[in-house]
Amino acid sequence: MDYKIRGTNILGIEVIVTKENWNIEELKKFLIEKKAILKRIRLIITFDDIIPEEKEIKEVANFCSQLPEVFFSGFKTNKKETRDLCVSAGFPCDMSKLELEKQTERASTEEIKFIKKTVRSGEKVSSSGDIAILGDVNPGAEVEAGGNVYIFGSLRGLVKAGIGKKECEVRALFVQTPRMEICGREKIFERNEKFLNFRLIYKNDKIKVLAMERSKNGR
Repeated sequence: MDYKIRGTNILGIEVIVTKENWNIEELKKFLIEKKAILKRIRLIITFDDIIPEEKEIKEVANFCSQLPEVFFSGFKTNKKETRDLCVSAGFPCDMSKLELEKQTERASTEEIKFIKKTVRSGEKVSSSGDIAILGDVNPGAEVEAGGNVYIFGSLRGLVKAGIGKKECEVRALFVQTPRMEICGREKIFERNEKFLNFRLIYKNDKIKVLAMERSKNGR
């Protein structure tokens, strides 16, 4: 069973649950399958036009809270009854006009685009939403995203992330690139500058670089 996922304005990921795919066991399987992209990310479960039972809400919340290195942030819904049940069960839940959102910034077309290969020199990958690359981005390759970019490999090419957005992040396991663009701002790196477990954040009009290890003398 498939579930839609998309980036959020709080640098997290929403998993959209609808009447057609509402099945707790299938949802658990899906979250386990996507655990790599959910790692160290804020996770929100969104109930679209459904009203689960309170015990089901608790079961989903408890499961999400136990996922390793996943920051479960609560629920979201367009049904007041569902919000009341979530709050009654002790979990945060935001009200949302989902149809309105689909027509604006967080459109349904802005789901995470998964690229299950290395992006090679001369290739370009684009999406209006988030992009997750299960491979490397080689020199001469380009990644262009309206949302966040997650690279589960080495980044040596060009990334343009957060196009038209006010907040965004880029993550990669290893980075050696001369420059990136994030939310319309350019970040220049020194020659031979290298990073492990890299994270570039743009928020409040500022660019911040986080990395487990940073060097100028090799990987």
